[in-house]
Amino acid sequence: MRDQSQEPCCLPLKEEFQRSKFSLHHDDPGAFCRSQWQKGDRSVIWLLYRWILAGFFAGGVIGSMVEAFNGGRWFIYLTDWGFSLCFFCCTYGAVIATIYFIKPSYFAPGSRTLKMYWISHYTTVVLAMLITLVFWAALYPSMPEMGAELYNLWAHAFNSVCMIFDCFMVAFPTRIMHFVYPLIAGLTYGLFSLIYFWSGGVDPMGNRFIYFILDWEQPGLAIGSICGCVVLAFCFCVLIFGLYRLRISMHECCCKEPEEIPATTAPPKEPRQTV
Repeated sequence: MRDQSQEPCCLPLKEEFQRSKFSLHHDDPGAFCRSQWQKGDRSVIWLLYRWILAGFFAGGVIGSMVEAFNGGRWFIYLTDWGFSLCFFCCTYGAVIATIYFIKPSYFAPGSRTLKMYWISHYTTVVLAMLITLVFWAALYPSMPEMGAELYNLWAHAFNSVCMIFDCFMVAFPTRIMHFVYPLIAGLTYGLFSLIYFWSGGVDPMGNRFIYFILDWEQPGLAIGSICGCVVLAFCFCVLIFGLYRLRISMHECCCKEPEEIPATTAPPKEPRQTV
């Protein structure tokens, strides 16, 4: 039998680039409802964690909408799309964790409910990391006074921190080939920004663009920004897969059961010869 410890470290990454990895089927439905670190099927601590995380994002989304709804323009920003997705994903996760806590046999392998959660979680993590990087690298230098605002920290920093931490807590696997889902979400927003521009939409300051890097009066800049974000998103997909492999390695290292040492038996004594 092949010793897995002798396999190249890049083998799991190489195996990800297969057509079968596009699939959303997973044989263990409980993996989407449990933590990697819990023992047994039920954990009150895990259930509390899921609802606290959902409440954290619910407070941010509701508070932001109350403070800066701007006649519905709150919905034009990718930041708010991503933050709403954090709220949806974490609430969804809390609900299925609660159902599983009450009845572990409720979900069957291949459940559409769990497939939707898998898609939303992966897409949320990738978009959160993308939003954080683009904001602090491209947008923040032109508006430094916004960096200390609570919502900006909440939506452009805490979102990534919380979702990356959650990647280390969940028990389901990560598939690089699922990059198509955050890609679809990102391209949908790019198309929305173009339609918004064509329809004469403006931001709260009266600008014809939502973000200056998506100014469709300069189509080269806008298309280049979208292409750059697509490349970044794929890089984040690979990074998230790396975090998943790190989580598995940490779990195997920390939760490894000691090997049983087989009992040694003394050889049978030869019968004494009598004269």
